[in-house]
Amino acid sequence: MTAFWTNLHEVICNTLKAEIPAIQTCEVYPAIRKELAAPAVFIELSSLEQGKDPGTEELALRAKFEARIVIDSTIENAPIIVRSLAAEVARVVNKNTWNVKNVSPGEFISGGGDDFRPELDAYLVWMVDWAHELHVGRSIWEVSKIKPHLIDVNVGK
Repeated sequence: MTAFWTNLHEVICNTLKAEIPAIQTCEVYPAIRKELAAPAVFIELSSLEQGKDPGTEELALRAKFEARIVIDSTIENAPIIVRSLAAEVARVVNKNTWNVKNVSPGEFISGGGDDFRPELDAYLVWMVDWAHELHVGRSIWEVSKIKPHLIDVNVGK
């Protein structure tokens, strides 16, 4: 189970860096330090909620993620740059499955300024929120190899 979550976080970071070349640093749950190659994006899984039951006995979760876009507030056009990068992150995460099994297309929720991390006060920070529906655990249908399906019965025709 840990491998699933580790892989998902890594794939998100790798995809963001590949799709948005301006990103110099992308990390999950980073340790804040004095020096940072910016622009930077920090990825976190912020919450888990009940998802829609797939009927397979897998656990359905709605996983909410946050991406914090961090830049130096003293560079020229910093307010425009951070917003532009936030819009690019929103574009990449929206409808993205990261090619990971049992991960629904991402649903962009919101983006905006983030002043709630005191360790990032020296930087200009915007946050992008999105969610995925995930199914974790073992499907009862994988064991028996019998897949549920619909049968159209036309009675009396």
